Amino acid sequence: MLAACKAGKPSGVLSEGKMERILYQYHLLQGMAAGGDSSAIRGRAYILTCLRDNGVTEAEFDSSLVWYCQHMELLQKIYTNIGERLHAELGDAGGAVNDVNRYSALSSTGDTANVWNGRQYYLLSGNGFSNRFTFEIKGDTVFKPGDEVMLNFRAQFVQKEGTRHAVASLAVQYDGDSVSHYERHVYGSGDFSLNIDAARRPIKRVYGYIYMVSEWNINPRLLFIFSPSLVRIHKAPPPPKEEVPDTADTLHASVDTLNSSNSQTVNLSTESMHSRPMPRKMEKIERK
Repeated sequence: MLAACKAGKPSGVLSEGKMERILYQYHLLQGMAAGGDSSAIRGRAYILTCLRDNGVTEAEFDSSLVWYCQHMELLQKIYTNIGERLHAELGDAGGAVNDVNRYSALSSTGDTANVWNGRQYYLLSGNGFSNRFTFEIKGDTVFKPGDEVMLNFRAQFVQKEGTRHAVASLAVQYDGDSVSHYERHVYGSGDFSLNIDAARRPIKRVYGYIYMVSEWNINPRLLFIFSPSLVRIHKAPPPPKEEVPDTADTLHASVDTLNSSNSQTVNLSTESMHSRPMPRKMEKIERK
Protein backbone atom coordinates (compact mmCIF):
# COMPACT_ATOMS: atom_id res chain seq x y z
CA MET A 1 0.00 0.00 0.00
CA LEU A 2 2.85 2.41 0.79
CA ALA A 3 4.44 1.65 -2.55
CA ALA A 4 1.12 2.32 -4.32
CA CYS A 5 0.78 5.70 -2.62
CA LYS A 6 4.27 6.76 -3.62
CA ALA A 7 3.76 5.61 -7.21
CA GLY A 8 1.37 8.50 -7.88
CA LYS A 9 4.21 10.92 -8.62
CA PRO A 10 6.79 9.82 -11.23
CA SER A 11 10.47 9.95 -10.43
CA GLY A 12 12.10 13.20 -11.47
CA VAL A 13 9.02 15.30 -10.64
CA LEU A 14 9.85 17.97 -8.09
CA SER A 15 8.18 17.87 -4.70
CA GLU A 16 5.36 20.27 -3.90
CA GLY A 17 7.57 22.18 -1.49
CA LYS A 18 10.33 22.65 -4.05
CA MET A 19 7.88 23.64 -6.80
CA GLU A 20 6.30 26.18 -4.47
CA ARG A 21 9.71 27.68 -3.61
CA ILE A 22 10.75 27.92 -7.27
CA LEU A 23 7.42 29.33 -8.48
CA TYR A 24 7.38 31.86 -5.65
CA GLN A 25 10.83 33.09 -6.63
CA TYR A 26 9.70 33.01 -10.27
CA HIS A 27 6.91 35.52 -9.62
CA LEU A 28 9.13 37.81 -7.58
CA LEU A 29 11.82 37.80 -10.28
CA GLN A 30 9.26 38.38 -13.05
CA GLY A 31 8.05 41.43 -11.15
CA MET A 32 11.62 42.73 -10.92
CA ALA A 33 12.16 42.18 -14.65
CA ALA A 34 8.89 43.82 -15.70
CA GLY A 35 9.14 47.04 -17.68
CA GLY A 36 11.46 48.11 -20.46
CA ASP A 37 12.22 46.65 -23.86
CA SER A 38 14.58 44.01 -22.45
CA SER A 39 12.17 42.69 -19.78
CA ALA A 40 11.90 39.29 -21.51
CA ILE A 41 15.69 38.91 -21.62
CA ARG A 42 16.09 39.90 -17.96
CA GLY A 43 13.24 37.63 -16.92
CA ARG A 44 14.81 34.69 -18.72
CA ALA A 45 18.17 35.33 -17.05
CA TYR A 46 16.53 35.63 -13.62
CA ILE A 47 14.67 32.33 -14.03
CA LEU A 48 17.77 30.44 -15.12
CA THR A 49 19.59 31.84 -12.08
CA CYS A 50 16.70 30.78 -9.84
CA LEU A 51 16.78 27.21 -11.18
CA ARG A 52 20.53 27.00 -10.79
CA ASP A 53 20.38 28.23 -7.18
CA ASN A 54 17.81 25.52 -6.40
CA GLY A 55 19.87 22.81 -8.09
CA VAL A 56 17.25 22.15 -10.79
CA THR A 57 17.75 22.00 -14.54
CA GLU A 58 15.36 23.71 -16.91
CA ALA A 59 14.26 20.33 -18.29
CA GLU A 60 13.43 19.05 -14.78
CA PHE A 61 11.41 22.16 -14.02
CA ASP A 62 9.52 22.03 -17.34
CA SER A 63 8.64 18.33 -17.01
CA SER A 64 7.54 18.85 -13.39
CA LEU A 65 5.36 21.82 -14.38
CA VAL A 66 3.73 19.71 -17.10
CA TRP A 67 2.90 17.02 -14.55
CA TYR A 68 1.47 19.52 -12.05
CA CYS A 69 -0.66 21.09 -14.80
CA GLN A 70 -2.19 17.64 -15.29
CA HIS A 71 -2.97 17.56 -11.55
CA MET A 72 -4.47 21.00 -11.12
CA GLU A 73 -5.69 20.37 -7.58
CA LEU A 74 -2.06 20.13 -6.41
CA LEU A 75 -0.99 23.13 -8.46
CA GLN A 76 -3.92 25.12 -7.09
CA LYS A 77 -2.81 24.28 -3.56
CA ILE A 78 0.73 25.42 -4.37
CA TYR A 79 -0.52 28.71 -5.80
CA THR A 80 -2.78 29.33 -2.84
CA ASN A 81 0.29 29.20 -0.60
CA ILE A 82 2.22 31.42 -3.03
CA GLY A 83 -0.58 33.97 -3.08
CA GLU A 84 -0.74 34.15 0.70
CA ARG A 85 3.05 34.62 0.92
CA LEU A 86 3.06 37.32 -1.76
CA HIS A 87 0.18 39.16 -0.11
CA ALA A 88 1.81 39.08 3.32
CA GLU A 89 5.32 39.99 2.19
CA LEU A 90 4.19 42.78 -0.14
CA GLY A 91 2.26 44.31 2.73
CA ASP A 92 5.26 44.08 5.08
CA ALA A 93 7.49 45.66 2.42
CA GLY A 94 5.13 48.57 1.80
CA GLY A 95 3.63 47.07 -1.35
CA ALA A 96 0.23 48.37 -0.39
CA VAL A 97 1.06 51.69 -1.99
CA ASN A 98 0.05 50.39 -5.43
CA ASP A 99 -3.58 50.48 -6.50
CA VAL A 100 -4.18 46.71 -6.35
CA ASN A 101 -3.10 46.28 -2.73
CA ARG A 102 -4.39 49.68 -1.61
CA TYR A 103 -7.93 48.88 -2.72
CA SER A 104 -7.88 45.22 -1.66
CA ALA A 105 -7.13 46.38 1.90
CA LEU A 106 -10.33 48.46 2.07
CA SER A 107 -13.25 47.35 4.21
CA SER A 108 -16.71 46.66 2.81
CA THR A 109 -18.23 49.81 4.36
CA GLY A 110 -17.84 53.52 3.80
CA ASP A 111 -18.15 55.74 0.76
CA THR A 112 -15.13 53.97 -0.80
CA ALA A 113 -15.35 50.24 -0.12
CA ASN A 114 -14.05 46.92 -1.48
CA VAL A 115 -17.14 44.77 -2.07
CA TRP A 116 -15.32 41.81 -3.67
CA ASN A 117 -16.95 38.52 -2.58
CA GLY A 118 -14.70 35.99 -4.37
CA ARG A 119 -11.34 34.37 -3.70
CA GLN A 120 -8.10 36.31 -3.43
CA TYR A 121 -6.13 34.05 -5.80
CA TYR A 122 -7.11 32.44 -9.11
CA LEU A 123 -5.04 30.14 -11.30
CA LEU A 124 -6.04 30.02 -14.98
CA SER A 125 -4.66 27.55 -17.51
CA GLY A 126 -4.63 27.76 -21.29
CA ASN A 127 -5.47 24.04 -21.45
CA GLY A 128 -8.74 22.59 -20.24
CA PHE A 129 -11.75 24.30 -18.68
CA SER A 130 -9.95 26.37 -16.04
CA ASN A 131 -9.17 29.21 -18.46
CA ARG A 132 -11.60 31.74 -16.92
CA PHE A 133 -13.49 32.81 -13.83
CA THR A 134 -16.58 34.95 -13.42
CA PHE A 135 -17.95 37.14 -10.63
CA GLU A 136 -21.28 38.79 -9.83
CA ILE A 137 -22.52 41.05 -7.04
CA LYS A 138 -26.19 41.96 -6.65
CA GLY A 139 -27.09 45.62 -6.42
CA ASP A 140 -29.37 45.55 -3.36
CA THR A 141 -28.09 48.25 -0.99
CA VAL A 142 -24.41 47.89 -1.96
CA PHE A 143 -24.54 50.24 -4.95
CA LYS A 144 -26.23 53.59 -5.47
CA PRO A 145 -27.11 55.42 -8.69
CA GLY A 146 -24.10 57.33 -9.98
CA ASP A 147 -21.48 55.18 -8.20
CA GLU A 148 -18.03 54.61 -9.70
CA VAL A 149 -17.19 50.89 -9.94
CA MET A 150 -13.55 49.75 -10.30
CA LEU A 151 -12.09 46.26 -10.85
CA ASN A 152 -8.41 45.87 -9.88
CA PHE A 153 -6.12 42.85 -10.10
CA ARG A 154 -2.54 41.76 -10.64
CA ALA A 155 -1.78 39.33 -13.48
CA GLN A 156 1.25 37.03 -13.62
CA PHE A 157 1.80 34.79 -16.67
CA VAL A 158 3.86 31.58 -16.42
CA GLN A 159 4.77 30.34 -19.89
CA LYS A 160 7.92 29.95 -21.97
CA GLU A 161 6.46 30.66 -25.39
CA GLY A 162 3.40 31.99 -27.15
CA THR A 163 1.45 35.23 -26.78
CA ARG A 164 0.51 36.28 -23.26
CA HIS A 165 -3.08 37.36 -23.65
CA ALA A 166 -6.14 37.67 -21.42
CA VAL A 167 -9.40 39.63 -21.53
CA ALA A 168 -10.97 41.30 -18.49
CA SER A 169 -14.58 42.49 -18.54
CA LEU A 170 -16.62 44.66 -16.16
CA ALA A 171 -20.34 45.43 -16.57
CA VAL A 172 -23.08 47.27 -14.68
CA GLN A 173 -26.70 46.24 -15.28
CA TYR A 174 -29.48 48.69 -14.37
CA ASP A 175 -33.16 48.22 -13.68
CA GLY A 176 -34.73 47.77 -17.09
CA ASP A 177 -31.74 45.61 -18.17
CA SER A 178 -29.68 48.30 -19.91
CA VAL A 179 -25.94 47.74 -19.42
CA SER A 180 -22.73 49.78 -19.14
CA HIS A 181 -19.74 47.67 -20.19
CA TYR A 182 -15.94 48.03 -20.23
CA GLU A 183 -13.46 45.49 -21.61
CA ARG A 184 -9.67 45.48 -21.45
CA HIS A 185 -7.07 43.24 -23.11
CA VAL A 186 -4.09 42.14 -21.01
CA TYR A 187 -0.86 41.36 -22.87
CA GLY A 188 1.59 40.78 -20.04
CA SER A 189 2.12 40.67 -16.31
CA GLY A 190 1.40 43.69 -14.14
CA ASP A 191 -1.35 45.64 -12.31
CA PHE A 192 -4.58 46.41 -14.18
CA SER A 193 -7.77 48.39 -13.51
CA LEU A 194 -11.16 48.76 -15.19
CA ASN A 195 -13.67 51.38 -14.08
CA ILE A 196 -17.21 52.46 -14.95
CA ASP A 197 -19.01 55.65 -13.90
CA ALA A 198 -22.51 54.28 -13.46
CA ALA A 199 -25.53 56.23 -14.66
CA ARG A 200 -27.82 57.80 -12.07
CA ARG A 201 -30.21 54.88 -12.23
CA PRO A 202 -30.88 51.98 -9.82
CA ILE A 203 -28.18 49.30 -10.23
CA LYS A 204 -29.39 45.72 -10.54
CA ARG A 205 -26.00 43.93 -10.47
CA VAL A 206 -22.30 44.27 -11.22
CA TYR A 207 -20.61 41.36 -12.97
CA GLY A 208 -17.70 40.38 -15.21
CA TYR A 209 -14.97 37.86 -15.95
CA ILE A 210 -11.26 37.33 -16.65
CA TYR A 211 -10.53 34.96 -19.53
CA MET A 212 -7.14 33.59 -20.61
CA VAL A 213 -6.88 33.57 -24.41
CA SER A 214 -4.66 30.64 -25.44
CA GLU A 215 -4.80 27.70 -27.79
CA TRP A 216 -4.16 24.26 -26.38
CA ASN A 217 -0.46 23.52 -26.12
CA ILE A 218 1.55 20.66 -24.63
CA ASN A 219 3.72 23.20 -22.79
CA PRO A 220 2.14 24.74 -19.69
CA ARG A 221 0.61 28.20 -20.03
CA LEU A 222 -0.65 29.61 -16.76
CA LEU A 223 -2.10 32.91 -15.57
CA PHE A 224 -2.14 33.75 -11.88
CA ILE A 225 -4.66 36.43 -10.79
CA PHE A 226 -3.59 37.99 -7.51
CA SER A 227 -5.58 40.19 -5.07
CA PRO A 228 -8.67 41.04 -7.15
CA SER A 229 -10.83 43.81 -5.70
CA LEU A 230 -14.10 45.43 -6.73
CA VAL A 231 -14.23 48.98 -5.41
CA ARG A 232 -17.43 50.94 -5.08
CA ILE A 233 -17.14 54.73 -4.69
CA HIS A 234 -20.23 56.68 -3.65
CA LYS A 235 -20.34 60.07 -5.35
CA ALA A 236 -22.31 63.06 -4.14
CA PRO A 237 -25.24 64.01 -6.41
CA PRO A 238 -24.71 67.13 -8.52
CA PRO A 239 -26.03 70.38 -6.99
CA PRO A 240 -29.49 71.44 -8.18
CA LYS A 241 -29.50 73.84 -11.07
CA GLU A 242 -30.69 77.41 -10.49
CA GLU A 243 -34.01 78.20 -12.11
CA VAL A 244 -33.58 80.62 -15.01
CA PRO A 245 -36.71 82.61 -15.96
CA ASP A 246 -38.12 82.03 -19.40
CA THR A 247 -36.60 84.30 -22.07
CA ALA A 248 -39.98 85.35 -23.44
CA ASP A 249 -41.26 86.31 -19.99
CA THR A 250 -38.10 88.29 -19.31
CA LEU A 251 -38.48 90.18 -22.60
CA HIS A 252 -42.11 90.99 -21.92
CA ALA A 253 -41.24 92.23 -18.45
CA SER A 254 -38.49 94.48 -19.83
CA VAL A 255 -40.84 95.97 -22.44
CA ASP A 256 -43.53 96.57 -19.86
CA THR A 257 -41.00 98.27 -17.60
CA LEU A 258 -39.77 100.45 -20.44
CA ASN A 259 -43.30 101.46 -21.47
CA SER A 260 -44.28 102.29 -17.92
CA SER A 261 -41.20 104.44 -17.37
CA ASN A 262 -41.66 106.38 -20.61
CA SER A 263 -45.44 106.76 -20.58
CA GLN A 264 -45.29 109.99 -18.54
CA THR A 265 -42.58 111.75 -20.54
CA VAL A 266 -43.10 110.74 -24.14
CA ASN A 267 -46.31 111.38 -26.07
CA LEU A 268 -46.31 109.84 -29.53
CA SER A 269 -49.89 110.77 -30.55
CA THR A 270 -50.60 112.27 -34.01
CA GLU A 271 -51.88 115.57 -32.58
CA SER A 272 -48.81 116.09 -30.48
CA MET A 273 -46.52 115.41 -33.41
CA HIS A 274 -48.31 118.02 -35.62
CA SER A 275 -48.41 120.58 -32.85
CA ARG A 276 -44.65 120.65 -32.53
CA PRO A 277 -43.01 123.89 -33.84
CA MET A 278 -41.22 123.59 -37.13
CA PRO A 279 -37.49 124.22 -37.01
CA ARG A 280 -36.36 127.61 -38.24
CA LYS A 281 -34.36 127.95 -41.38
CA MET A 282 -30.80 128.88 -40.87
CA GLU A 283 -30.09 132.44 -41.83
CA LYS A 284 -27.59 133.02 -44.50
CA ILE A 285 -24.39 134.54 -43.32
CA GLU A 286 -23.35 137.43 -45.44
CA ARG A 287 -19.82 137.47 -46.53
CA LYS A 288 -17.87 140.57 -45.81
